[in-house]
Amino acid sequence: MHLDKILAGTGIVVSAALVAYIALTTGRLIFILAGVLTLICCLLWLAVRERAIREFPVSWAGGAETGYDRSGTVLLILFFALYMLSIVALHTRASLYERPTGYFVLSSLMAGVIALEILLPHRRKARRVLPQIILLGVSVVWSQILIVPGILGSDPWWHRMFVSQILDLSAIPGGYWYTHMPLFHLEVAGASLLAGLDYRLAAMLSVSLAQIIILPVVVYLLGNALFEDERVGLLAGLLLITANQQIGMSTASIPNAFAAIFIALVLFLLFRLKYTRPVRAGYLAYLLLAAIILTHTIAAACMALILFVVWGACRVHGRIRDDAAAKPYPVTLGLASLFLAAMLGWWYFVSGHIAVLADLIRQGFTRAYFIQNPAVVDAYPGLVPVPEQVFNNIGMFAFFTVSLVGIFYLAARRERNGFAFGMVGIILLGIGFFPLITGLSFIEHRWWYFSQILLAVPLAASLLLVAGREKAHRMPAALTLAACVGLLAFTMIASPAADTGIPLFSPNSAVRAGFTGSELQAIDTV
Repeated sequence: MHLDKILAGTGIVVSAALVAYIALTTGRLIFILAGVLTLICCLLWLAVRERAIREFPVSWAGGAETGYDRSGTVLLILFFALYMLSIVALHTRASLYERPTGYFVLSSLMAGVIALEILLPHRRKARRVLPQIILLGVSVVWSQILIVPGILGSDPWWHRMFVSQILDLSAIPGGYWYTHMPLFHLEVAGASLLAGLDYRLAAMLSVSLAQIIILPVVVYLLGNALFEDERVGLLAGLLLITANQQIGMSTASIPNAFAAIFIALVLFLLFRLKYTRPVRAGYLAYLLLAAIILTHTIAAACMALILFVVWGACRVHGRIRDDAAAKPYPVTLGLASLFLAAMLGWWYFVSGHIAVLADLIRQGFTRAYFIQNPAVVDAYPGLVPVPEQVFNNIGMFAFFTVSLVGIFYLAARRERNGFAFGMVGIILLGIGFFPLITGLSFIEHRWWYFSQILLAVPLAASLLLVAGREKAHRMPAALTLAACVGLLAFTMIASPAADTGIPLFSPNSAVRAGFTGSELQAIDTV
């Protein structure tokens, strides 16, 4: 039984049905585009399947050179030259609260340079490339935080109030939903107290910096563990650091985003460290799982779902492949059940969030529970010019749909852990997108954020699979692939989900997320 063919065939049928359903109901061209891209990527896998299967028994790291990397040094110098130019572009910008077009171009070129450095045939490049990825993330995120005098987003203002109360009272105030889930606020309060910083800088140097550093590093380690190729891990880290939801969540740091760090670390412990140091991995996993419960409800629900999906996928794979006697599952039913019981118990007996869950179920997860807009506001997105809608979403759609090729590859390898990892990515992606069609709501953008963390590794593998393992390190193919990465990075960095200022390319759909200096002075005056 070919699991990858079954998944690809199912994807073709579902995407074709999705396109037909949307065409007959809402008629939104942007949703039709998502279905068409999914259909194309499923067909693309069937086209490259035989070549990919022939290559998978061979280590992807084979053939790499180990001597002096002259081309890598040249690319490193080029990266820092572009980095300095991007800082100059920000410093000489014409508009006070608007990043210039040149900055987005230079950032995309930096992503392309890093991608080319990753693809060239040389081993042991992580120590040089990972810092570049982190520096690129710092530039893209912090250039938005520091360009405005206040706080970006709406939710962070409430969290600022809560952190201020913690500092004023020297205790966690009672009567709030986060009274019993305070880890994020304690993290920011600690940074503010120890370093003497205001909320904005404290959150930037603690939570935001942790996201920028830890998430690409963990994704790099997961890519190495699943594919045994440094290129997959490094490329996955680069793709994640330029993903729009990752940028948005790192810019306006909130508890949900902070908890994603723990989710990524748990995945690394279960899929990698458990097989080398099982005792240590077990203790650390339980500690991090407890931290997730104490940070955010949606992240805890996501973690519970991941645990059960991984266990279920391993069971299904074991029945189909008859490999029940192989190495232990990354997740046991006992671990998943214990976490679910602890999460629900905390919500019921301590925090009271079980009432919110019950109310959501009672109302059928209706969108009105979270968002209550006038009808004209809900109808407005469909009135935005189609080219602008395409630009706003094409990067994220390409990120998610192209990653399907890597997921099909994981299924074709007949390797259990890779199959389970791919299934988690597909299910999280489904939770984020199907509510858009059904009219339900699960706070979709939070699940897109989790999905990008899970799907960055399959996406990196997809790009290498389509280019061909043997050809990817050759200069013409490497240049083409690096150009594709740079173009994808541009569409992601410049999209409204990632650019919280005054987006240049989305004048009809973007909303400014930060106050100007004069607006803050007016608020203080009032």
